Amino acid sequence: LMYLDGTYHMIYQWGESKRHGGYATSPDLLHWTDRGVALIPQKSFLPQEAKRNVSGAQVYSGSGVVVSGQTAQKITGSPKEAMVVIYTGTKVGTCLAWSNDSGRSWHDFKANPVANPTKGADPRDPCVFWHGPTATWIMAIYERGTTFYGSTDLIDWTQLSNIRFGYECPDVYELPLDGDKTKMKWILQDANGSYLVGLFDGKKFTPEQERLVMDVGPDFYAAQTFFPLNMPTSALIQIAWNDHWNGGIGEKPWKRNATFPVEVGLVSHDGKMRLTRSPIPAIQCLYKDTKKWANETILCSCQHKNILAPVASKSFDLTAEFDLNGASAREIEFKIANRAINYNIETQELMGKRLRPDANRRLKIRMLVDWSQLEIFAARGVFSYSQQFPFTSDDSSLQLYT
Repeated sequence: LMYLDGTYHMIYQWGESKRHGGYATSPDLLHWTDRGVALIPQKSFLPQEAKRNVSGAQVYSGSGVVVSGQTAQKITGSPKEAMVVIYTGTKVGTCLAWSNDSGRSWHDFKANPVANPTKGADPRDPCVFWHGPTATWIMAIYERGTTFYGSTDLIDWTQLSNIRFGYECPDVYELPLDGDKTKMKWILQDANGSYLVGLFDGKKFTPEQERLVMDVGPDFYAAQTFFPLNMPTSALIQIAWNDHWNGGIGEKPWKRNATFPVEVGLVSHDGKMRLTRSPIPAIQCLYKDTKKWANETILCSCQHKNILAPVASKSFDLTAEFDLNGASAREIEFKIANRAINYNIETQELMGKRLRPDANRRLKIRMLVDWSQLEIFAARGVFSYSQQFPFTSDDSSLQLYT
């Protein structure tokens, strides 16, 4: 995930029998254009006229950075600004591919692999980021947990340290705790959304608390953040794979998709440092209509009118805030087409996952729903739930009852 020339760029795994680098771009993170296949590996199943333009039998996961000057010169032959993708080329190792024409063409680095030579696919999934205090490129890669390497030019790498944490697709980034830039913390996460919060000195990651999980839904995997140094916003933007190897929902040839872009933060919550995930504010640009309710008393389905009945939609952003003081109900339930979403007031669980109301016994839940996608956010973004779900295609009904 990279940003360059006013455009957001996404390289993603494409193809089942042999993985390639699919490519999409967006001007705003909301509207995406399919740009075809950018990275075509040596064992591609595409017709021979599709030039095999990168190293490796297959293209496995990696990361992207934007460089210029001497670093770009060494890789591309020109000092002009370039996007560089660092990925696992199976049966080769950690490889570079580059574009210095805003993604119109992609090229293999002539001296691949630059690290981790392999006869298979391990180590894999290199995450590369810039560490300013040591003026070093750092690579975190899935290797006996997570292994860190350092480089000054993205080409020559030296092993730095290892931490026995993580499974596939690491990501590493820095965030201010509670918005305080004097309290910067580093986060190391893996594909499952597990994460550690701690310190990184340019060589070694030191956790400061136990492992936590950023999303409790069944379909959150391999989340990545955009390369931050040239982004137009200071917010750290994350997108994940909206699937957890469950094979999709049966639609062909479409199978899987991405989560809605979120801003990632770090807050103090219940005595711990917790990541937050919040949909980017630009989502408001997609709204076609709005509806508001206030001071409603929600009764059981047999006793009251369904206040959501006037709304019929397959895609919406819904926020509901409940005052639970004096509530006699056992459970709150939303019904979206054929999907029930339950909050148990007694056990304080949403979809069976722990979610306590605030100190004033108020509960605020936000849901993004879009045909086959359900994302729920609560507790200022500390609670995140992602699921790929086959909503009944001809049912746009919404219900709310206790």
